Amino acid sequence: MRKFLTELVNSNWFFVSLTAFVAVLPLSEALVSIFAGVVLLIALIEDSWQEKWERLKSRKVILLIPVIFILYLLSTLLTLKQDKSFYDIQKTLFYVVFPLAFSMGKEISARQKRFVFYVFGISALLAIIIAILRWKFGNHDEGVFAVHSISLISHIRFSFQLILVLWFFIFLLQKNFNTFSITTKTAILMLIIIYFAYIMFQQSLTGLIALGGTGVFFLFYLVTKVNAEWKVPMIVVLLLIVFVPLIYIKKAVNNFYDIEKINPKEIDQTTAQGNRYWNDFDNPLVENGHYVYIYVCVDEMRTSWNKISVVKYDSIGATGYPLSATLVRYLTSKGLRKDATGVESLNNADIANIENGIANVIYARKFSLYPRIYQTIWEYYIYTETGNSNNQSFSQRIEYARAALTIIRENWLFGVGTGNWKTAFAEAFKENNAQLDQNRYASSHNQYLNYMVKFGVPGFVLIMFLLIFPVIKTRRYKDPFFLLFLVFMLLANFADSNLESHMGSSFFFFFYCLYATTNGTHYLKIGETGKE
Repeated sequence: MRKFLTELVNSNWFFVSLTAFVAVLPLSEALVSIFAGVVLLIALIEDSWQEKWERLKSRKVILLIPVIFILYLLSTLLTLKQDKSFYDIQKTLFYVVFPLAFSMGKEISARQKRFVFYVFGISALLAIIIAILRWKFGNHDEGVFAVHSISLISHIRFSFQLILVLWFFIFLLQKNFNTFSITTKTAILMLIIIYFAYIMFQQSLTGLIALGGTGVFFLFYLVTKVNAEWKVPMIVVLLLIVFVPLIYIKKAVNNFYDIEKINPKEIDQTTAQGNRYWNDFDNPLVENGHYVYIYVCVDEMRTSWNKISVVKYDSIGATGYPLSATLVRYLTSKGLRKDATGVESLNNADIANIENGIANVIYARKFSLYPRIYQTIWEYYIYTETGNSNNQSFSQRIEYARAALTIIRENWLFGVGTGNWKTAFAEAFKENNAQLDQNRYASSHNQYLNYMVKFGVPGFVLIMFLLIFPVIKTRRYKDPFFLLFLVFMLLANFADSNLESHMGSSFFFFFYCLYATTNGTHYLKIGETGKE
């Protein structure tokens, strides 16, 4: 082992620092900051400045990335008025740290590059194990999507990491399938299944979209590589992967909008116990096709519920919402009336679900994507019916995008700058009459819209050029694994401002620079040391 590590390291401490960074990437945001600094420090102090200068000259194209940071810095200094915050500067430091480090750091071999991904894969597996243990035995958020809070870092950013490491092992298996032993193939396949299963289990909508996009890209890549007799079957599989999810989602939408018809003159007016129902025919809230505020008898619900649960009817539930509201929605989702008969029809599992803040029987389904799809449709329905987007991830993103477009329309040439975008968004929300609490105000959860808000359309075009040109100049687009990485980040940036978040920008620029400064695709082929 000692001999192996000595040969692997080969007096390359920059490689060691890269390995240490990916080891902490899935585990700790604080350690990411520390080890990013270590990577830059090692690049600065290892070997002579003459050698560093030679490497920098050959890799100078990636120093276009820090130009984006300079744009942020200048914009902040020129436009800092109301907000008085250097928030954006702090979040974009990785635009500088990794390009500088990789432009000067020692070259790493194909074997070392693979080892970086091996360590990353092991660390991601460890993070999954810790997350599962936290979910099973630890203290975490309760409710519908408690799995979002069990990872050690943002569940969205962790899903990106899992997608990358999953595809690394898929490409590794593909490139070495004929040389790997059965044991090695089985081990890699098990890792792929674990990563995939956790992505599905975690149910990050952004991550799932990114994963789907990479799946389509990979199949398209295979179509261009397989023999002629395999092209038609591969195209069929590709079409199935595209259209089956769309058909499934369309069916889910149709099921949601299959809402019961209510005639106020014909419904029952009293419960089985003779108490009068309260009905709100103007409230559009529905669960599983049933109106929530029809057939409601609060007194009967309170009395019956308090007999079967220690969490009382008038208390606050596990998710911070009134338990009574959760109970009403849950009963509705099961097609039950909100009275004593309905409450008495609940079984022990239903009672536990309600106590844990689960407001719909669908949300109790484990290991299924349908609850996530249903929630998104439900949020959109509520938003379109009421205009209210509070506490709804998907609906809030719509309001954020509307506000961003309002700002861009009025400031398309230069943007509003990074110094007072918060004020600009607050004004846009008011201009749009957004039904959004002020504590929910935020920038667009769309990286491209955020760039246009802050720098205008010309600034956005410049930033995209600075990001794309190094890929073209270095010809790294020939690496399908790198292209796949860019594809899923391209998609993910439509749903979140990943390059302006600590974990998103550190992840992206580390691997972007790693790809951009290392040659060819030979690192995926074990035993092939020649450069392409």
